[in-house]
Amino acid sequence: MQPESHHGVLVSIANKGILIIGAAGIGKSSLALELLYQGHQLIADDCVEVIHIDDKVIGQCPLLLENVLHSRELGLIPITAIFGKTAWQQKQTIDYVVKLQTELPAQIHFSQQDKQYAIAKVQLPLLILNTHNPASLSHRLLCWLQMQSQQSDTETNFMQRQHNMMAL
Repeated sequence: MQPESHHGVLVSIANKGILIIGAAGIGKSSLALELLYQGHQLIADDCVEVIHIDDKVIGQCPLLLENVLHSRELGLIPITAIFGKTAWQQKQTIDYVVKLQTELPAQIHFSQQDKQYAIAKVQLPLLILNTHNPASLSHRLLCWLQMQSQQSDTETNFMQRQHNMMAL
């Protein structure tokens, strides 16, 4: 099976693959560098080869780009030399997609649920992060991943509470 190429950065956080996408120069590699300093792993920078196997999407690093991260300010960073042998791995299942963008949302949302991104005909949960928000991109991403793992019903509970208060 021939892999598809996708522009983006693939990282592994707690054995979950996160594909970071967005326009050129928006900060995908910078976010990956921040995540590396927090102990997470890089799979691929700039180009991710994707294959679809048994309802899973696997992302892997092209041979040419193995074990390097490119920063506009720092150039090519040798991942295992700087962060240790466990900081880079060849492939990872892609579980989530994070899109970095500069546009502000038109309206305030209480939920990130139901946002999806298709890769290799598989729908994956999507988080859209605005790069102009002063809060750390990595902290917002890690918080969202924690929320995903807990499968909390916070939004439903909030809406029920709001409905009950309005009924008074």
